[in-house]
Amino acid sequence: MIRNSFKSLVFKKSFFALALFASLSLFSCKKEKPLAASSSLSQNASSSVKTPAKLKKISPETKAYLEGKNIVVVLGYGYNSEESIKTITQNLNENFGVETEENEGLISVFVYPADFIVAGKERISSLADRIEDKNLAGMIILGSPEGLHIALSKIQDKAEDGKISYPVFTFFSQDDVLGSESTSDFVLDYAHKTNTMEGEVTDFIPDFDAAKILTNAISEMIELREPLKADNNLLPFVQKLLDKNRTIIRYVDGETGLQSINHFIFE
Repeated sequence: MIRNSFKSLVFKKSFFALALFASLSLFSCKKEKPLAASSSLSQNASSSVKTPAKLKKISPETKAYLEGKNIVVVLGYGYNSEESIKTITQNLNENFGVETEENEGLISVFVYPADFIVAGKERISSLADRIEDKNLAGMIILGSPEGLHIALSKIQDKAEDGKISYPVFTFFSQDDVLGSESTSDFVLDYAHKTNTMEGEVTDFIPDFDAAKILTNAISEMIELREPLKADNNLLPFVQKLLDKNRTIIRYVDGETGLQSINHFIFE
């Protein structure tokens, strides 16, 4: 009788131990599943972030230099239509990454006049305020509107040494000539052939890809880390931004006949 009771007690204890072990094992499995799913989601999220095409090719030193910086692109006359904005922005995003409210990116795009409305009026002078909180590695203006050189002058005045510390490239300016030259590393314009001795500056350029010249300009700009010097190396630098079938020459002032140091035109 005692032996049977003893066997019954051992059986109950063994059954209880097995039940407890099974319960703990089941709880452990259930607990691990969410962790595995979470890990999988994290890996998928990490793999979904793609490095823009051109930034894959930069050196570690350049990558470190660009950390936390932006290059501002201003789209003005001739390049501020919905179609142009879409084409250019898509190209810049694929190659360098465009900054939005949701995502970080190397390129900050501003469109004139839409992004420069102050109190219901177009104020290109507000450019200084738009970039005040940005750490810039450069600025490119495409189709510079009238008065933009004044905005750049304000940015110069805010600098400790009175000079903009990053490269500024101006393409197809419709701003004051001398003003654009004095506030940019270089100015590049297009002049079509006419029956007269002088070319006429226009914003229509046949067989020309604005997105491509922007891509070339930004690729060169991110390696500079400082403004360009107005010396003999400037013309060949600007020349390589264009297709090989385009040749640039120095801009000549129609009134004085003087050649500009940093202003070029091409046909």
